Amino acid sequence: MKLSYGKMNKYLLAGVLAVGVAGCSDSDKAEKAEKAAAEEAVAEFNLLALVPVDSPYVFASSRKLPLELSEKLLKASAVNLEDGSLRAELAVSGADTDEAGQDMVKLVDAFLAELEGKMSAKGLESLGLPINGRSLIYGLGMLPVAWVEILDAGKVEAFLSRVEERSGMQAEKLTRGDISYRRFELDKLVGILAVGKEHLIMAVLPAKSEAEMLPLALGETKPEKSLADTGAFKAFSSKRKFLGYGDGYLDLVRMAEMALGESQGINAQVLQGLGVSPKELSAACHGFIKTTVQSVPMISFGFTEVTDRKYAIRATLETSPGVAAWLQKMSAPVPGVGVPNDGMVSFGVGFDLPQIRDGIKAMLRNFLETGKGCELVNEEELAQAMQGVDVAFNPMLVGMGIRGFSVTVNNIEVDTQTMTPKTVDAQVLLAATDPKSMFSMAGMLSPQLAQLDIPTDGTPVRVPLESMSPVAPPTFAAIKGETLALIVGDTAPDGIDQALSAPVADAPPFFSMSYDANKLFQTIGPPMKNMVQSMQGEEAADLQAAYQSMETAAEVYGKIDFRMLGTERGFEIDTVVNLK
Repeated sequence: MKLSYGKMNKYLLAGVLAVGVAGCSDSDKAEKAEKAAAEEAVAEFNLLALVPVDSPYVFASSRKLPLELSEKLLKASAVNLEDGSLRAELAVSGADTDEAGQDMVKLVDAFLAELEGKMSAKGLESLGLPINGRSLIYGLGMLPVAWVEILDAGKVEAFLSRVEERSGMQAEKLTRGDISYRRFELDKLVGILAVGKEHLIMAVLPAKSEAEMLPLALGETKPEKSLADTGAFKAFSSKRKFLGYGDGYLDLVRMAEMALGESQGINAQVLQGLGVSPKELSAACHGFIKTTVQSVPMISFGFTEVTDRKYAIRATLETSPGVAAWLQKMSAPVPGVGVPNDGMVSFGVGFDLPQIRDGIKAMLRNFLETGKGCELVNEEELAQAMQGVDVAFNPMLVGMGIRGFSVTVNNIEVDTQTMTPKTVDAQVLLAATDPKSMFSMAGMLSPQLAQLDIPTDGTPVRVPLESMSPVAPPTFAAIKGETLALIVGDTAPDGIDQALSAPVADAPPFFSMSYDANKLFQTIGPPMKNMVQSMQGEEAADLQAAYQSMETAAEVYGKIDFRMLGTERGFEIDTVVNLK
């Protein structure tokens, strides 16, 4: 059987399309399955029935993190506890506190001491605690209540008793049904530490309204309307594509209502129990504060990706659509900023100076308008601030057309004795309307730089930095379009073309940073270790602790990426962590 080239191409095209469609289908199915699993977990997380619908803050982990991921995160976070440095810092910071502060230091120190040597799955299990248990933290008014899953109530009780004995602080022990709890008097507050069959419960309540609030904190009674009743938390998480491993928010509108004395229900009851009287403000100030907060009503945060080897977290200062639109215009595309790379360390910024200037001035004008008659608003100071913006963003600065820069350090060889770089492989990219004029300004630093003529066709030119510093590494500069590249290293000219053609991010961030924990430790670790051996006393101990933290991070973490950008939801901070 013979196949013509036309038929072969047709079958190849059909095969490629089939594979592509299958891949997209599998990817879509996986994403939909993960979303469905998250929504189901939140819907079935019965602890949400304890949370009043108007709680000012909520953090809920309705799903268990993967065991392997939990073990790695615990290992990375435990180093300062295991080596005793955390307790040492606590002792120093609490040395000058009053008697109540000293008691709190003793209690925390006893708690940390009990955890030493137990920061592992088996170690926590010996205390009756799971390594990846689900949990809930929420506010009864401004005061926190926390529910944490446990494995063994008896072991948890024994753990708490040892903490009490070690600290020398004995709490009043009481019971309510199946729950035993410890009660701590804290002036106008009462601390509650309770152990149920499946949960450890911690709460801080007003002493005056303890009798009314305790049944709510312990789950004996439910709020009139909860997040479970309304499905509000499920909708919150689903809309933001959070995965249920640890999602939450801080409701700034509710916080403002409490500060203004306009809250109702449990939020108002807590304030009354604390004897808090909001400061008397004029109606104009009430309006000004509420209008301002409505433009930034919430801070949200949650996991957006979770596997055994990777996780991503997004935190957002959520804003009104108008503010969000301005934030999206503030950043500018800069080659290399926010784009994945293989460097040891990289960071960069991208900004649109005219947009930033105009946005700040518009915000100040809005404060002047909405704050009329409010005693908190100083119109003269706001007017001066607007003039200061014009001075800071003067025509000369804005006219330069600077949009930002990116720095990537691929490798550094450091002398272990002197801590000075022996070799450097790095690049700097500057984005500007006229990069040649920008480089010409460097001529003010050195006559040799002033005489340097850099072509605009990408041809590399040696920059005589050694005339300014004998230890300066070989450096080359090149310009193409609106990008100036500075490449450092013996093989720098070979990387000029690649640097000048660096891509820009689809969604340009204001700021981005990434680093490889292992590469960083391999570079800095040896000279740090050498310095530790040559030092004594407290400085040596501090450097040793820093060295051990970096060593543990290098064992656990791979590449870590961090971005700050404006989106349709507001000011967003994205963190992506790869683990070994």
